[in-house]
Amino acid sequence: MKKELKLVEKFHKKFRVPVGEVPTLISEERSNLRYELMKEEVEEYSTDGVNYSGTKNEKISNIAKELADILYTVYGTILEHGLQNKMEEIFLENHKSQMSKKYSSGKMTKSKDFKEVNIKKIINIF
Repeated sequence: MKKELKLVEKFHKKFRVPVGEVPTLISEERSNLRYELMKEEVEEYSTDGVNYSGTKNEKISNIAKELADILYTVYGTILEHGLQNKMEEIFLENHKSQMSKKYSSGKMTKSKDFKEVNIKKIINIF
């Protein structure tokens, strides 16, 4: 994840896109822009990736490209929020919580052993 974040950071610096130095909130305008960028890429996954009518190789290639675009916009949002130095730890904390779920009726649900994600301890917000 760190290598990919560094690559997207190069893009941000080249095009003067903000990069937070510490965990921070961003303006409503920037937040809305980040949301729209991520939403657009997720929608393209469906329209340009999954629903592509080419060969199997072309289809999986389009899906892979769209997934990379989704990650690119997510990494950019991580950078704007200044979470790049905390994201791996945050991801691991989230993973532990996900693993404490159980499978029931075709989906994952919270079990009696479910552990909530504690991000505050990672980004030092008390």
